[in-house]
Amino acid sequence: MAYRYANQNEVKELNEWCRNILLEVQKEVSDYFTFDFRLIGSGEKRLVTQNSDEAFDLDYNIILQKDKKGLIDNPKQIKDIFVARFNKVLKGYVDGYSHSCDSTSVITIKIVQNNTLHFSFDVAIVIEADDGYFYRLIHDKKTNRYIWNRIRSSKNYFSKFNEIKKRGYWLDFKERYLELKNMHLSRGDEVKSFSVFLETLNEFYE
Repeated sequence: MAYRYANQNEVKELNEWCRNILLEVQKEVSDYFTFDFRLIGSGEKRLVTQNSDEAFDLDYNIILQKDKKGLIDNPKQIKDIFVARFNKVLKGYVDGYSHSCDSTSVITIKIVQNNTLHFSFDVAIVIEADDGYFYRLIHDKKTNRYIWNRIRSSKNYFSKFNEIKKRGYWLDFKERYLELKNMHLSRGDEVKSFSVFLETLNEFYE
């Protein structure tokens, strides 16, 4: 088993579906927050991979902007609000939808049809701090604490990627990204696509 690049037409269709879900969630939490959302890592850069014939997933960041209720220091309440609103919206979109999963670093949404995983997407809740880094809302399952954790190498990642493309390294970047994805797969590492993207990015930007 190995990763390959997913069909871009399928990626585009599912991204549009996810965007509609996220827009509905935006309305549902409007009393608490305003936020932007972004397809990140592999999806944003046309690097979505698929392990053989298994379902692929997309990854999004919800980037909190205005905190209307002063909840930034209560990350558990923030996570609970978003999980509840995703459940409400998805039950209106998907027949028989059960619940979204409060994973360690994301909210995981799985679409299962006939006992088979058809598609999944992960949503991370992040803030951009004054130091220029992004911080992700984490549920530390060992201590059952919710914390803001700095995303390593996330500072100015978008401008770094644009610089790599300007230098003409896009095809080399894609090849190296796929190599690293398969390396982590062979090791059994549970590494998110966005983390592999940042790993590749910083190899090229050193």
